[in-house]
Amino acid sequence: MRIYSAHPPASMSVIATERELHWKTCATCKEKTERKMSLKSQQSDAATGEAGGHGEYFITGSYELRPENGPSFAAHFPLRIETRAGGLVVVATMPLEEYVQHVLMAESGDFQNAESLKAMAVAARSYAKRFRGQHAKEGFDFCDTTHCQVFDWKKVNERVRLTVEATAGEFLSYHGLAAAAYYHQNCGGTVAAAKEEWAGVSEPYLLTHADPYCLATGGLKWEAVLAHEQIDRALRTSGLQPPEAWKAIEISSQSASGRAHTVNLVGGNPPSFSLSASSLRFAVDRALGWKNIRSDLYEIRNAGPEVIFSGRGSGHGVGLCQAGAEEMAREGKSYREILSFYYPGTEITGGQREAWQKRSGERFDLISGNPEGDAEILRTAERILPEAEQAIGWKLAFRVKLQVFRSMESYRDTTGVAGWVAASTRGQTIRLQPLAELRRRSIEESTLRHELYHLLVEARASKDAPLWFREGLVLYFSNPSVVEARTEPLSAGRVEGILKHGGSREDTERAYASAQRIVTDLMQRYGKSTVLGWLSAGLPAEFRRSVHDLPGTTPHQ
Repeated sequence: MRIYSAHPPASMSVIATERELHWKTCATCKEKTERKMSLKSQQSDAATGEAGGHGEYFITGSYELRPENGPSFAAHFPLRIETRAGGLVVVATMPLEEYVQHVLMAESGDFQNAESLKAMAVAARSYAKRFRGQHAKEGFDFCDTTHCQVFDWKKVNERVRLTVEATAGEFLSYHGLAAAAYYHQNCGGTVAAAKEEWAGVSEPYLLTHADPYCLATGGLKWEAVLAHEQIDRALRTSGLQPPEAWKAIEISSQSASGRAHTVNLVGGNPPSFSLSASSLRFAVDRALGWKNIRSDLYEIRNAGPEVIFSGRGSGHGVGLCQAGAEEMAREGKSYREILSFYYPGTEITGGQREAWQKRSGERFDLISGNPEGDAEILRTAERILPEAEQAIGWKLAFRVKLQVFRSMESYRDTTGVAGWVAASTRGQTIRLQPLAELRRRSIEESTLRHELYHLLVEARASKDAPLWFREGLVLYFSNPSVVEARTEPLSAGRVEGILKHGGSREDTERAYASAQRIVTDLMQRYGKSTVLGWLSAGLPAEFRRSVHDLPGTTPHQ
């Protein structure tokens, strides 16, 4: 992938971040090492120092790129840098999954829900598989602009990394071919067919259809007021020749989705000049900024020397609508349902699936892809459960399933929880990360004990028992030593909100600590028997009226 493609740097430093850089000037040349390389385009001086005098460099190692103008980029991908006239051509070779991570960092900044982010990961991967080699004649597959997929320079965050890992290898296909998985920011309530935007593209899964999910968020209404001279200058900068002294712009044809297809500039010399609406949009936005004419879904009013565009949506409108996908996820739709809605008729191909096998103990069933290797967890569970039952004062009346995943990717994909959550319980099944990972972190037994207490607490909890109370009880029994909080504890109401609706890792861990602190205070104040009785009988009236007044909490936080 070519990076810095929109603005090729005239000069750049490549600085080793671990040990040294390894570089050579041809595939068979002798390799050399440097801590730092300074490269300049051929229009100025040649590369300096030991790396000077050549037009092409092959570089490996961990490094930070520091262009003369532009963002820095730290990575470890093999580089090929050409010192051409007009600027440096910087091409990085990276695994597909890491490419998808950086695309997601750029293309999904507004996503709050895990399922919409997964849908975007599959779409970005599908696009990469379908259009690989888009710049083959120039010596690379993709550029880093909207012409291909935007590539973000920042370090990949954990949320994006886990999302890409959860969908690893999955892409959309149609009749055996990777799908042309176009996407855009906001369709304004109507998705466009591909042929409306690109005459040569007529995929059967890229059709015009209504999008009620996008409309649920308002459809992104916008208005742009542009002076004639601004539009005229933008068109001429793009190589077009509008008529002299034109007076107005009119929409001359619309597509099936209601978008402007062609427009006319009228009242000048010659009296009419037709061009595509997309050409007008690209010319204006390149010259004046990308938030002027945000889509082709608009109406026009001419007001003297100005043109007023009143529109909806943002982007070309083809394929996945990011605003609609986010709303679908908020309403509980899975990423598979989201992809099916925006690319009907395609199917998800690739990815990894577990081959589950079953082993049984006295009170547990082990569900695992490697039951022989994971059998030790059965013996551990059979030992811990009686201890937990004695501590809490009642027994489980059912067999427990222990589902152990073979890989972190499969665990995240199936459970939908973040990788820092070691296990989750659903119904009568405890779902665990690979045991090797739990053992590496020395948390195998503590994780299992925590989830067994979850089962015991939920077995007696009424439907009205708040989450903060249930989670606090689990933490109190599974980890009785309370670590003093380094920050002020959250109120029960705030804890309830985080546990119900999610939050960052830091917020969630603080919520857990606060819940444990609250329940510990309750135990000390009222005694174990009384507090456990509230699980089924309900919290006292004063607690139901104001959870903010519970011991160990800070009101109104």
